[in-house]
Amino acid sequence: MQAAQNASAATRLASPPLTSPIKAFVYFAVAVAAIGGLLFGYDTGVVSGAILFITRQFSLSSTMEEIVVSAVLVGAIFGASLGGALTDKLGRRSLIIVAGVIFILSSLGTAFAPSVPWLIAARVVSGVAIGLASFISPMYIAELVLARVRGALVAVNMLAITTGIVVAYLTDYALTGSGGWQWMFGLGVVPAVILTAAMWFLPDSPRWLVSKARVDEARKALMRLRSPEEISPEIAAIQQSTGKASHDWKTELFQPALRMPLLLASASRCSNNCQELTRSFTTPLPSSSSPDFRARALRSSPP
Repeated sequence: MQAAQNASAATRLASPPLTSPIKAFVYFAVAVAAIGGLLFGYDTGVVSGAILFITRQFSLSSTMEEIVVSAVLVGAIFGASLGGALTDKLGRRSLIIVAGVIFILSSLGTAFAPSVPWLIAARVVSGVAIGLASFISPMYIAELVLARVRGALVAVNMLAITTGIVVAYLTDYALTGSGGWQWMFGLGVVPAVILTAAMWFLPDSPRWLVSKARVDEARKALMRLRSPEEISPEIAAIQQSTGKASHDWKTELFQPALRMPLLLASASRCSNNCQELTRSFTTPLPSSSSPDFRARALRSSPP
């Protein structure tokens, strides 16, 4: 009995403290990854103010307006569809860098679009980046932080998406007087460059590294993210969970207790996307249907 008590005490001493402080570098990494969410929101919202001036410059019909606005959804479908396979092959960090580069190219391509087909193509490319960022940024954050703060820090990405939409609206408002729709899109390059450059200095997901049998690299990454006593237990826990997931993830995913929540969540997401797509083709854009706003914007636009 005494030996068992001594062993239990030794185990408790060897275990990492549950209240060990979160390193400042973790918060920095979360903030950088959340820029992907910011770009998601910005690229989604900025077109609401730019479309009026695009319509005037290219003499778009109502149908073409809706195509320009909704083209981003087509790209988002491809981005989200390809991202799942790419993130396992390239890693979370590398895919965020790829998304950042795509954001840069799409922002520049949209800003310098000389024709409507070019503009639509650039919007589709922007959608690809949005589709990637929609899940890779929160995934990277979730795998980088401790479980006890995971919910709070993953929520930073959702806050960043909302912030990006607000920033897009404020940018549109600030540039309405000049009619500079090119600047509305082009300014998206700034956060995209910051994201791409800063991600080079961040480690890859320790979980992904362990899943690829790169344990030494995962240990080095955790040295930047955890206190020394937390590293070995976390690597062991990751090895155990990844080994289990690689064998029976399908069984766990489709177990009876998860079937209904999975079905409801999938149906809800599909319904929301279909509603947005339908609305974009059937509802006139506010800027186009408001005579007062259109007249005011046209008066303020350069000839």
